[in-house]
Amino acid sequence: MIKYIYLAIVAFVLALIGVNMFKKKDNFFFQLDAALVMVTLLLRLLLIK
Repeated sequence: MIKYIYLAIVAFVLALIGVNMFKKKDNFFFQLDAALVMVTLLLRLLLIK
């Protein structure tokens, strides 16, 4: 039960980062930072360690 709540929170944060990443198209370094964070969250969401 707790695992699914955790995965839902990770998916929500991942979606927020994705939306924010595409809103700031002019700043390349912001997008790069967001992409690096998204990769780690995506791996955590897919339960890959």
